[in-house]
Amino acid sequence: MALKIFVSLSLFLSIVFYFIPVDKIKKDLKKEDIALFIFENPIMYSLNDSMVTKKIIAKQALRYETRDEMYFGDITVNNQDIRKEFKSENIKADFIVKKGAIYNLKDNVEYKRDNFIKIDTQEMIYDDLNKIAKNSSPFKAEYYKHKYNGEKLYLETEKNIINSKNTHFEIDIEKR
Repeated sequence: MALKIFVSLSLFLSIVFYFIPVDKIKKDLKKEDIALFIFENPIMYSLNDSMVTKKIIAKQALRYETRDEMYFGDITVNNQDIRKEFKSENIKADFIVKKGAIYNLKDNVEYKRDNFIKIDTQEMIYDDLNKIAKNSSPFKAEYYKHKYNGEKLYLETEKNIINSKNTHFEIDIEKR
């Protein structure tokens, strides 16, 4: 009798497990995000017909299917517009995530334009397509020797427009 119950129960359980979908388990395994490529100490260049337009240096870069991640990244964008009076822009951060043309920069973010504009903050979003930098945290900026501090930065680098909240200016009026 016990053998009949065991065989019947085994048959019933095997039929039930046969019809339970296994796709859900496989889909959960596929959602795990694994890096496609890992680069150690990479240097990446973007070129056009006449010059190097962008140079990216990092300690480590990871390429995923939908994004790129960089650790201790240093991005230099050279000016291609002869009407603009600067040579290059530089962005550094401890951690950078790039999705499309949007860079999310975290920890010790530093933006420089030649030697006359410098912005330090802890987080920033930079749109490489529209050349717009913005953040929601406090920042410290310098324009030549003038100091500009505030929160919620919005900077359009192409139009030279800057907005922020809770600003504090220190203007150097010393004559030379």
